[in-house]
Amino acid sequence: MNNIKIWVRLVVLVLLAGAAAVFGLIGWAIYEQRTIARAQAEDFANSVHQMTMAGLTGMMITGTMPYRNIFLDQIKETNNIASLKVIRSTAVRNQFGPGFEHEQASDAVEEQALVDGKKYFAEIENEGGGRKLRAVLPVIAQKEYLGKDCLNCHEVPVGTILGAVSMEIKLDKADRTVADFRREATLAAILLSLPTGLLIWLFVSRLVNRPLRRMTSGLRRIAEGDIEVSEPLPVSGRNEIGDAIDAFNKVMDKAHDLLRQQRLMRIVFENSLEGIAVTDPQTRFQMVNKAFSDTTGYPADEVIGQTPVLLKSGRQSDEFYREFWTALQQHGEWRGEIWNRRKNGSMYAEWLNVSAVRDPKGAIEHYVAIFSDITERKEREEQMAFRAFHDALTGLPNRILFRDRLEQAIAVARRNKARTPAIMFLDLDRFKEVNDTLGHDAGDTLLKAVASRLRNCVRNADTVARFAGDEFTVLLPEIGDEEDACMVADKILAAMQEPIELGGQSRVITTSIGIAMFPRDAQDAESLMKCADMAMYQVKGRGRADKCIFSPDLLGKPTRRAELESRLKDAFINREFEIHYQAIHDLRSGRVCGKEALLRWRTADGDVIPPEDFIGLAEECELMTRIGEWVLENACTQARLWQLEKQDVFVAVNLSATEFRRSDLLEMIHDIVRRTGLSPELLNIEVAEVLAMQDVARTARIFKELRAIGIQVSIDDFGTGFTGLPALGELAPDALKIDNSLVRDCTRDDRSRAIVGAVFGIATALDFRVVAEGVENEQQLDLLRAFACHQAQGYHLSPPEPLG
Repeated sequence: MNNIKIWVRLVVLVLLAGAAAVFGLIGWAIYEQRTIARAQAEDFANSVHQMTMAGLTGMMITGTMPYRNIFLDQIKETNNIASLKVIRSTAVRNQFGPGFEHEQASDAVEEQALVDGKKYFAEIENEGGGRKLRAVLPVIAQKEYLGKDCLNCHEVPVGTILGAVSMEIKLDKADRTVADFRREATLAAILLSLPTGLLIWLFVSRLVNRPLRRMTSGLRRIAEGDIEVSEPLPVSGRNEIGDAIDAFNKVMDKAHDLLRQQRLMRIVFENSLEGIAVTDPQTRFQMVNKAFSDTTGYPADEVIGQTPVLLKSGRQSDEFYREFWTALQQHGEWRGEIWNRRKNGSMYAEWLNVSAVRDPKGAIEHYVAIFSDITERKEREEQMAFRAFHDALTGLPNRILFRDRLEQAIAVARRNKARTPAIMFLDLDRFKEVNDTLGHDAGDTLLKAVASRLRNCVRNADTVARFAGDEFTVLLPEIGDEEDACMVADKILAAMQEPIELGGQSRVITTSIGIAMFPRDAQDAESLMKCADMAMYQVKGRGRADKCIFSPDLLGKPTRRAELESRLKDAFINREFEIHYQAIHDLRSGRVCGKEALLRWRTADGDVIPPEDFIGLAEECELMTRIGEWVLENACTQARLWQLEKQDVFVAVNLSATEFRRSDLLEMIHDIVRRTGLSPELLNIEVAEVLAMQDVARTARIFKELRAIGIQVSIDDFGTGFTGLPALGELAPDALKIDNSLVRDCTRDDRSRAIVGAVFGIATALDFRVVAEGVENEQQLDLLRAFACHQAQGYHLSPPEPLG
């Protein structure tokens, strides 16, 4: 059976299936014919019953009942009836007597019909073959029966059984008809199967068998390696066979390509961007590629026969190499970071993947090492780590790093009682006036100058940090007593008396300093900072530009931070937050194409506090999620009003770190857009570059899902977070928003101008829109136009303004 060709099996199978279907249909038709014949015979029996009773009634009326048997015999002979008799019921016998001579006795079926008055039909077999329909039909007394009133002759009530007509009707003719149909239908099915089988054979042999033979021949050529010239088979149509031929052609092409790839393997090996080295089991180099030589500085002829000890940098311990070889022997693979040394002596970091290649017996015959130089990436990571713990404007440690160093200093002081850490809390006096009168550029210049002076007033072991806005902190990890702290504070106060040049004007910006010491004033970092804050707040209350050492009598007194935190919690309830909108201009058309929503805090006394002074505190107080959601909903509502007013502008909303980390971020944004009725394409969500790069995979997923519903996404503060090109391609934002520090410096700093130019080059290559923020003068605007910048915003174009 296994040797029979598949197409023959298929033809036979199809024919058998067709025959089964045809004979099933014939069987069903025969069954239906027999059913119809049975129904017709029953109808005929009813007719004979009526005819018999009508004749007997007439004979009774005319007095010719003695001819009753002759009448019944005539009905039998003329209607092909095997037997016919009429049985009287008990009621009739009682009225008219037992009946005529030779009247046949009734059987059990007929007696039952005389009792229950129900019709009886059944098929019975003749003794010589053939079938008959046995019918027993009772006669019921009625006032209207065959046009006569039975009660005129019979003294019985209506419904009385008067008798029954019993007959046997021959079904021979119906059976012959069914037999003729069976014979003719079977013959027709057999005759029909011949051309059907021929058509199936032609179809299979030409459209299936022939392509299979050709594909089999081609597969043999693949096995023999004889596919230097790939000749595709013709595809007859878009069906299963056509798809199989198409797939076969692709396999042939692939096999042909594999032969060419074998010839190209050496070229690929030599031109790989990653360094590749192959060693013997004793780790002696056998092959290295060009990238290996380019990275290490060693040409192939100098390393063949040498071991990787040639590249050892000395930065990894002996324990590191023991773990390396243990993992390689146990698992056959090791991957990770390692530092090596180039031929010129410089060190570099590489991501190394070493695999053991074993022979069929399991013995190691080669080691294959593939590595890439990640020195530049490591430097970027270090820069990103620096930005995470340092203030971007001044380069000073931020509150996170300051807190960490303070806790370390306290831990050391607990072990060494001779060390006494002290901290200072500094707040610049009337800094807001500089921002309001001279602008934010002047404010930034002032903060950088203050940072520089503070660093010059302390030792290298001390820490100066920018805490928030115009607040600075100083950590003196080990001093003798409070006099030493006062000396440093006096030095700072004196340094701050020197004027600072701000935009052609000289300004003296003083500071208020609060001092607290461990362990005298507090036992932990948080409490120590509160003590210094209370002391600083006392200086503010008595005239500024001075220092104050914390004392117990200050306990319970307000601190600026505590006051600001309390006011911040009430601000949300009292609706003190408001949104200002800064126009975003299309530099090609000159029109306003969008507006950025900027949060402001207008206190009860009318002061406007910028977000950089309270966002960090709001995040610490766990208020930022509610505030951010409020900003987004109000901005979307306003954008919807602009949409209804036919203003063709979008609204840009920046997400804080707390908001971006929300687990339900996408649901929240989608719900607000749905509830406000805003068209999704009119919303632009901005995420700071540093935030976006913390978890590239999660950020890419969020960006993708936002863009899927039509919402635009932008990377804000771009150019400061060291985003790699692969990560940027994975994130695929709609726009890059250049950080205002780069825009500010691009006209006077070659490095910033080069970075801005690189951003535009990247954006052009990846088809991203570029938005420049912080445009303060026409010179910056002209340079941005020269770079073909798409959109820009800043005070030079239009300042942030409240609605109305």
